[in-house]
Amino acid sequence: MDWNKTKTIFIIVFSILNVFLLSLYMNRYTESQQIDIPNDTPISEKLFLDNIKILETDKGIHEASYVSGTVHNFKLEEIEGMENQTVEIHDSVKLVSTLNEPIKITDENTLEKIVHDQIIRGSAYGIWDIDEESKTATLFQQVDKRLVYYNSNAKLVVHWNDKNELIGYEQTILDDLENYNVSQKLVPHLQVIKILYDNILLKPDSTIKEIELGYSTLAQVTETQVFAPTWHIVVELIDGKTEEHFVNAVEGRVIKIPKETEQTVVE
Repeated sequence: MDWNKTKTIFIIVFSILNVFLLSLYMNRYTESQQIDIPNDTPISEKLFLDNIKILETDKGIHEASYVSGTVHNFKLEEIEGMENQTVEIHDSVKLVSTLNEPIKITDENTLEKIVHDQIIRGSAYGIWDIDEESKTATLFQQVDKRLVYYNSNAKLVVHWNDKNELIGYEQTILDDLENYNVSQKLVPHLQVIKILYDNILLKPDSTIKEIELGYSTLAQVTETQVFAPTWHIVVELIDGKTEEHFVNAVEGRVIKIPKETEQTVVE
């Protein structure tokens, strides 16, 4: 009997057996981790099983109207009286300004105050994002204090320098932003969360931090645009990063809003 050959055969057999047992264990472990949630399970229970928390509470906003507006065309007479600014008009719809003397941003002379005082219709904008690294702030135009999300014709971007001084901005405006007369019933918060969950957009162990109502572009006809009430949902992931989602607040559809254009794509 060749003991070396026999030993080799035993080693091979035991190796195959070990691989089989390991595979069997992993399959059973994976199956044990997968919870089959029936479709009729309440959304609150699904969120609990996936450890998805909700910090945002319903703010009692149950109705809102569609909104329309027209693209503003800047005219020379609008900028002739602007002090401390060198201003250019691009394609008649975009104002690009450089401040001759930078304005210091302080606790008293805040960014919002400077925008209100120095920029045409500055009070019509609300802050969306502040990027300290690039030293820019993005503001969106508002309707009834609700932001118009990512519309290139309703946007203000301001810049500051290393001394925390405002040095310039780019601006577009929508005119005649007004509500249609008929209010629409809005999809409630819990239903919005269910829509995101059903579309596999909520990750386990995440936290829904905020649900705010704003507007997204629904249609554009020549220079007139129509905006739909839109829920903006902010979700914090387990690693601290955040994701944002948008849901048409009337139709209940998840929408993707391109960051650089005013067109929306409905899923």
